[in-house]
Amino acid sequence: SLLLIFFAFSFFFSFFSFLFRTLYTVMSALDSGIAVGFKKGHIVTKRAKRVRPSQRKGKLGARTKLVREVVRSVAGFAPYERRIMELLKGGGNNPAKRAWRFAKKRLGTHIRAKNKVSEISKALE
Repeated sequence: SLLLIFFAFSFFFSFFSFLFRTLYTVMSALDSGIAVGFKKGHIVTKRAKRVRPSQRKGKLGARTKLVREVVRSVAGFAPYERRIMELLKGGGNNPAKRAWRFAKKRLGTHIRAKNKVSEISKALE
């Protein structure tokens, strides 16, 4: 009897919480135009925000990409990058893992190592 009451309570609680969540999302989508309460104030059209220079920070520009390609074609790969290529070609049990470990020792962070190994593996293809 107690178990049945518990299941009924949990069912009704989950149902009402679902109902409240859907009602809340519908209400938050609508502007009321009333001076008080939830979503109060005049109904206005939203303006698109302009993109600030700080928001595009870190994106690769066309000029920088071109310069890097020219430097790569003229100078080639660094010695440690050539060693990563050898590790990737060489095989063994897990050549990608060996290359990641070597690149991490040279570059310092896991993410930089992963990016470098993926860049060099693309160059090998």
